[in-house]
Amino acid sequence: MEQKIGAEIFDVDHTITKNITSMSYLLLLIKNKIFSPSILLQVLYICMNYKYGRMADSHFDRSFKELEGVDKNFLDDLAIKNFNNMMAKQAVFLDAKRYIDHLKTTNKKVILATSSIETIIRPLADYLGVDDMIASKFAFKDGKCLGHFDGIPVFREEKKRKVLEYVRNNNIDLAQSSFYSDSIHDAPLFREVGNPVAVNPDIRLTFYARKNGWPILKFK
Repeated sequence: MEQKIGAEIFDVDHTITKNITSMSYLLLLIKNKIFSPSILLQVLYICMNYKYGRMADSHFDRSFKELEGVDKNFLDDLAIKNFNNMMAKQAVFLDAKRYIDHLKTTNKKVILATSSIETIIRPLADYLGVDDMIASKFAFKDGKCLGHFDGIPVFREEKKRKVLEYVRNNNIDLAQSSFYSDSIHDAPLFREVGNPVAVNPDIRLTFYARKNGWPILKFK
């Protein structure tokens, strides 16, 4: 029987990147007249709820009619442009990049697990050279976006479920695994791994991590 290995699992926004990756992507969609600037008010409301640990699953229960019929290649190309813009502004924490580069020398898989959209995160995953990623997805048919998510977004309990499914299918031992995140919303997944690590934690996660004796890292 093949021996199980551990994994190093990372959230993305505010853990690896300084900003919200989907925000800069949305600004490019607005610039290309896919979305109206008025959507920024909705996003600001969601971001504030997320920051203070009050994000509800219902915030993801929506469609994106503006994206219906938009070509997948266009969205992929825009994601690369978004990433290049991010890199130009040094949006990836240098400490995170160094940390991940070190982990890649060990016998563990390095995986991203994020509620951000796979289309947006793919260039970052390629840049970091991680083994895999688990992310929310837009639904496509015949190369065109359908304007809604493919399944349930990878948030909170669904993130835990997706990671546990991945672990079962890839011979990974959670007891030997670490999970890194900045948010209290990831508490369900934190409780599943052998080594939970709070990175640049929000107020509620800081309290939770200290209460449970978890290490706290500050990436800059």
